[in-house]
Amino acid sequence: MSTGEWIALGLGALAALALLVARAHLFLHLLQQEHYEFKRLRIWVRRRGERLSLLDVFLAGGTGCLIAAAFALDSGAAAIAIAALGLGAAVARARAVVRRPQVKPLVFTSRARRLLAVALVLAALVVAATLIVGAVAGAVIGALALGAAAALLVLFAPELLGGANLLLRPVQRVDNARFEYRARRKLREVDPMVIGITGSFGKTTTKGCVAQVANLVGPTLPTPASFNSYLGVVRTINENLRPTHRTFIVEMGAYRRGDIAELCQLVAPRIGVLTAIGPAHLERFGSLEETTAAKGELGEALPPDGAFITRADDARCREAAERAPCPVRLFAPEPHPDASAWAEGLRLHNGRTHFELCLEAGGTTARQPVSARLLGKHNVANLVAAAAVGVELGLEPEQIARALGQVTPPEHRLAPIVNRAAGIVVIDDAYNANPSGAQSALEVLATHPGSRRVLVTPGMVELGDRQDAENERFGASAAGVCDFVILVGEEQTEPIRRGLERAGFPAASLRVVADSSGAQRFLAESSRAGDVILFENDLPDLYQRRARDAGESAVSAA
Repeated sequence: MSTGEWIALGLGALAALALLVARAHLFLHLLQQEHYEFKRLRIWVRRRGERLSLLDVFLAGGTGCLIAAAFALDSGAAAIAIAALGLGAAVARARAVVRRPQVKPLVFTSRARRLLAVALVLAALVVAATLIVGAVAGAVIGALALGAAAALLVLFAPELLGGANLLLRPVQRVDNARFEYRARRKLREVDPMVIGITGSFGKTTTKGCVAQVANLVGPTLPTPASFNSYLGVVRTINENLRPTHRTFIVEMGAYRRGDIAELCQLVAPRIGVLTAIGPAHLERFGSLEETTAAKGELGEALPPDGAFITRADDARCREAAERAPCPVRLFAPEPHPDASAWAEGLRLHNGRTHFELCLEAGGTTARQPVSARLLGKHNVANLVAAAAVGVELGLEPEQIARALGQVTPPEHRLAPIVNRAAGIVVIDDAYNANPSGAQSALEVLATHPGSRRVLVTPGMVELGDRQDAENERFGASAAGVCDFVILVGEEQTEPIRRGLERAGFPAASLRVVADSSGAQRFLAESSRAGDVILFENDLPDLYQRRARDAGESAVSAA
């Protein structure tokens, strides 16, 4: 081949790799959010139609075909120009996808970097093979082979990452074993009191409440943010656990049977807290019975001299408690005959929740007033659960009540944001994604003083066969509370719209927008003094509009 032909094919090869960077970044992001489970990634690729991106296939295959046509016409200059334009468009596309808005951005951990590097090396080998074909069979055939290979790589980018993941599995096993050994050794050396917290919802807020109470007996380390997976807990121990820590509070997430048992084997909790059992992540568990069995693994792992703390008014929690080999302490957000910790006289005032904390011990009931910054009845349950832990830690009721009054709302979980200048109150519940929590948020919205109550939501996901019904029920409930509703995403929120209509909600008070940016723009134009605005849930990137849409304008501009 001539020098011009080599240049054109080289530019075309770079364009193909640029497109692969975009696709690999997208699917690596989704794979990371699925805890590197390739089967889950394939489910979402199929469900969301992410595999077929006509724009990417056109750029990949079309560039190769146009270069081949220029070669056939014996116009090396045209081939180079086409290849250069294709490279520019591919780079613009890659930039748009990599810089797309992300609810939870891709974190380039060492594992993510390895996966991306190996995937791109595999892609580069395929592209290099097409250049060899060109050298042997001629430039036209080489360009066609390049276009076909690039299009196939774009289409099968998830499998490319899956192949990289498979190749790197031995490396990952060695890494994991090394980190686990360090974590186990550190736990033995520090030997903190370990408190495990699990449940379908309320885990993170309860963790914050328990941490505030446990701090009274000494320095406490709660797992940060949503580091509730096995490797997340391992990382927390290695990076954050110090010899001064008296208590280690571990939030325990689960997507299947055995996840919590594995965490308990690692950290050996002495106190376990089960907040609630409901249909969160039902799509993964398959049934509430399976969810109950999975969450109950915490109680089964406790020692005989430990304590299992769970809700008195949740039949499934009590079923799970039956398998605990240790004493069980029950709590409730209101009076209950079997509870030893409960609340009375709940009311909201001046952005705080006020109630009387009741703690039973030795046949007597101690009562202490609590004024907390957490909003809503369901948060009172989280506070009372923490109070029950405080009793197990030997604290006095007055100490416990004072600590509960100092708890700050976790970020994006019914956190009140007051704009006094504009006269607007925002209730940020963007991290809530379950039916019980959504109903509780509506209760808070209904009881909060305001001249107009506004709901902004994309609905709830991962509820399996119950998803549409739960969203429709949510819409019907919202109709009785809200003056205006903004639905984020037309297809996803259709069941909510049906629920609103069924309950007689006026169409003029409903607005459907494409994405969260559209909701923000509409609120900026329409909100007014006296508004109380509830942001309920913010879908993870797996459910956002297809990332390819984000790059359309950038590519056309190139």
